[in-house]
Amino acid sequence: MRLMVKKFSVFLTLVMAAAVLTACNSHEYAKGESKLIEAKELSGIIGAKNVVIVDMRSAEEYADGHVFGAVNIPVSDIVINVPVKNMLTSEKKIQKVLSAAGISNDTRILAYDADKMSAARMLWTLFMYGHENVMVIDGGIDAIQKAEISLTREIPEVVPTVFEVRKPSQNWLATMKEVAAIVNEPDPNIVLLDVRSDAEYTEFGKIPGSVMMDYLGNYYGDGTLKNVQTTRINYLSAGIQPEQEIIIYCQTSFRAAPVFLGLYNAGYRNIRIYDGAFLEWTSNSANPIEMPEGGAAAPKKQDAS
Repeated sequence: MRLMVKKFSVFLTLVMAAAVLTACNSHEYAKGESKLIEAKELSGIIGAKNVVIVDMRSAEEYADGHVFGAVNIPVSDIVINVPVKNMLTSEKKIQKVLSAAGISNDTRILAYDADKMSAARMLWTLFMYGHENVMVIDGGIDAIQKAEISLTREIPEVVPTVFEVRKPSQNWLATMKEVAAIVNEPDPNIVLLDVRSDAEYTEFGKIPGSVMMDYLGNYYGDGTLKNVQTTRINYLSAGIQPEQEIIIYCQTSFRAAPVFLGLYNAGYRNIRIYDGAFLEWTSNSANPIEMPEGGAAAPKKQDAS
């Protein structure tokens, strides 16, 4: 009897998977170049013309060993902390940082990190300023070391350039005012996607009507992002379709960035990040907070990511 139940369970799982795969094929996904690059590909790219590898870790981590030729742009250099922590930096600041790193508008940028967030945040920042010739090294520094790419402590000589900044694109950004309008008048074609943990929702609540999907669910155990097919299946299973507009947020906006990357890579294009995120939302006492049934918010310090 147990064997029959087990076989039926496996059969049911396969049927459900097949149904979701069929659903994937019935939706319209954008086609385009992947924004992820495997670490093993770096060996054939290091030193290539018009390519700059960017190490997004701290200056101390960078000094301890980095990919040969990589320049260091700590993630703190591409954010500002007003009106709340970790907001998109200014046009003037991003122009200064990228120009000093030898990055021009013709440069192909390959970014890596050690936290699953910073390189994706760089990608989103560059998208905001009109530079989409950027890729994230999948798995970050761990994957680079597993691929046996040699690290060095040698600091490269950088020839400063001029990076011409474009006006921030509204295609990839959502504001508190826009989110409030959606909360007041929910639209089935718009999804507010909260990528914090369920524990954070239980303790602090969420923006009303948001769908909860922990950003860690976008990763395999080795720290690489899930592939296109798996990403599509996971989001369709949660009722999130590529035809809908998806607004992603977390505590600030860092965990939202790799989700943005994963969805973009899977062919989603109606995706925006609410940059102020839950931290900005809760700083305004007029904004409502949805708690789990029977729950009550506790005024405790939260992780700023």
